Amino acid sequence: MPNFIKQNYLFYRIILWIILIISVFVLIRLAPTLTKPEYLPSDDFVPYWASGKLNLSGENPFDPQNVEKLQIATSGQASGAYTISIVLNPPWAISLLMPFGLLDYPSGRLAWLIFSTVLLVISSQLLWRIYSGNPSQRWIALVVTFIFAPTISVLEVGQIAPIILLGLTGFLFLYPNRRNDWLAGAFLALISIKPQVAYIFWIALLFWVIKQRRWLILISAAITILLLTLIAMIYNPDIIQQYLLMLQTYQISDWANPTIGAYLRFFWFGTDKFWLQILPSLIGGVWFLYYWHIHNTSWNWVNELPILLLISQITSTYTWTYDQVILIPAIIQATVWTLTDWKRWSTLALACIYIGINVLDLILHMRLSDFWFIWLAPALLIWFLVIRRQYSAKMDREIIYVN
Repeated sequence: MPNFIKQNYLFYRIILWIILIISVFVLIRLAPTLTKPEYLPSDDFVPYWASGKLNLSGENPFDPQNVEKLQIATSGQASGAYTISIVLNPPWAISLLMPFGLLDYPSGRLAWLIFSTVLLVISSQLLWRIYSGNPSQRWIALVVTFIFAPTISVLEVGQIAPIILLGLTGFLFLYPNRRNDWLAGAFLALISIKPQVAYIFWIALLFWVIKQRRWLILISAAITILLLTLIAMIYNPDIIQQYLLMLQTYQISDWANPTIGAYLRFFWFGTDKFWLQILPSLIGGVWFLYYWHIHNTSWNWVNELPILLLISQITSTYTWTYDQVILIPAIIQATVWTLTDWKRWSTLALACIYIGINVLDLILHMRLSDFWFIWLAPALLIWFLVIRRQYSAKMDREIIYVN
């Protein structure tokens, strides 16, 4: 390695360590203030924290009344919502939340924020490596990750999607080597805590496992899910029955989320026609069958995952804009592609478009509810496809030039 490259690499490492040390120092100094309830108002983390605390005490973590009591004790006021927010994730997700239930709400919220941030940092750095980014430019992965509007949203509201992102990243990192199938399968358990946000991934995984006979990955995922469920059952033996009862009684159909199905119901055909909520996912499944027919002989998860996640988000039955943090693999891949030809004006324009999409999202979210952001995933898909086409054209030109 040339000396100037080594010097640049060392310089970036020093800068990153300095930033990390300063951030930790500032966080320690601010911790006494940040853990005051007035600085950490009740948000989406309340149901997560409450479910972990309730399960630890052997109570039903899916009971809206139990969650409401804890919310009142925490914030001094009820939710005021027609439908009380509760955890809809399956029982094995509760095991991941129980450690935070050991803390009081302000401390748990701060711990969750740090935990989520660390997961995002780890995922961005691993994805940069997976997509063959220049090691001396790893800081760019952090920049594009933390200016991504869904990243800001997911940290702000305290949602669980960073765990799903880590699961996707871990699977991508480990699957190429068959010896890692046990561990790769364990990461799938993290993705399964909210399966609808990346549902096409699961269909593709099933097809791929059957074709490649990588049964160990699914076995490992099933065992990991079972173990996590058993941990939750140690404290609350009835958690599975409680979860199934919640699915039958909780009014999830009342939610107006930014999906095609919700728009069809709330704007045109009536909220009572719940089957419309599922229709886009059925269309997405048909799209995948065609896509698999074209690409199955040369299937590579590193290249295929971004488009699967984008289509999943556009056609999902239930998803929110903060769930789009799982699209960071697509963002990282597109960023690496643009850096291979960064001197072109079109590259600068695409970078500006990315920033513009995120700024527009953040500004509009100050006035509008999440329901009005159905445009975000399609906008990111178009941006991604334009960059992919530009990169493919560049590769074709280089092949012609070499020949």
